[in-house]
Amino acid sequence: MEQNKPIYNEEEIKPPNNEQQLNNPSTDEPLVPAAETSAIINTPSDIKEMEVHHHAHDPAAPHHKKNWKSYFWEFLMLFLAVSLGFYAENTREVILHKKEVKTQLNSMLSDLQADIILFDSVTDRNSYGAQMADSLIEMLHSNNKNTTEIYFAARTVTANLGYYYTNSKSFDQLKTAGLLRYIKSKELLDSIGAYYVSFQWLANQIDLLRLKMDEIHRGNALLFDGYVFQQMISTRITGATTLGGQRTTLTKPAMKPELLSTDAKDINTVSLNYHYYTATIKFYVRMGNALQNRAKRLIQMINKEYSFNSNTD
Repeated sequence: MEQNKPIYNEEEIKPPNNEQQLNNPSTDEPLVPAAETSAIINTPSDIKEMEVHHHAHDPAAPHHKKNWKSYFWEFLMLFLAVSLGFYAENTREVILHKKEVKTQLNSMLSDLQADIILFDSVTDRNSYGAQMADSLIEMLHSNNKNTTEIYFAARTVTANLGYYYTNSKSFDQLKTAGLLRYIKSKELLDSIGAYYVSFQWLANQIDLLRLKMDEIHRGNALLFDGYVFQQMISTRITGATTLGGQRTTLTKPAMKPELLSTDAKDINTVSLNYHYYTATIKFYVRMGNALQNRAKRLIQMINKEYSFNSNTD
C-alpha cells in the first residue's frame, strides 16, 4: 500500500507565496502571478517590431504614397497664395507711386510759376540791355560827341545781363525715383520732358553770352575811362518794371566825359562787340519767351490731367 502512495515534493505542496500575497489585507492591488507577468513584459526587440509595424500603417509617415492629384492641388494652392501676395504688394506700390507722382506734380506747378516770374524779370533786363546796345552802336557811328549818353548806354548794357534757369527739383525727383512711367498722358509726359531738356540748350547759350560779354569788357578799354564807370555804378538804382522784373539803372556822368580814342578802328571794334552781343541776347530772349509760354501750357495740362484746380483731390 505504501508503494502505491504518491510521492510529493515538499516544495510542490507548499502554498505559493503569490496566494499569500493575494490574501494579504495590507494591500488592495491584485497581484499577478509571476508566470503571467513574465508573459506580459516585452523585450526591446518586441517593442521595436511593434513600432515598425505601427509606422508602416501610419498614413502620415514619410514614405506614404500620394497620388498626383494631391500634389497638383498642393502646388496650385501654393502658387495662388504666392501670386495673390505678389499682386497685392504690387497693387499697393502702384497706388503709393501714383500718389507720390501727384504730390510731385503739384510741387512742379509751384516750380513752373516761379519760372514764369523769373522769365519776366530776365526778359525785361535783357531786352532793356539789347535796346541800349542798339542805341550805343547808332551813337558811335552818327554822333560820337554825345559822350554822356554813350557812356551811359555802354555801362547800362553790361549791368543788365540776366540768365534763364529753372527750379527742376520736382522733375529731378520724378526722374530719379522712376515715377515718370506712372504719368498716363503721353502728351503731358512729352511736354514735361521737352520743357526741362530745353534748359540744357539754354546752358550753352549762357556760355555764349558770357563769351560775348567778355569781349565787350576787353573792347571797352579802348574807348572808356574806368573811373567814370566807377562813379556811375556807385550810385546805381535798381527799379521794378511793369513786367514784375528788375533792371539796373545807372546814373549818367555828372560831367561830359571824353572818349579815350576816336580812332575809327577802335570805335568799330567796340561797335562789333556790342553788335554780336545784342544779336545773341535777342535770340536768347526769344527762346526765353517761348519757354515761358511752354511753362504756362504745361501748368494748364497738369491741372487738366490731375484736377488740381478742382475741389476733388
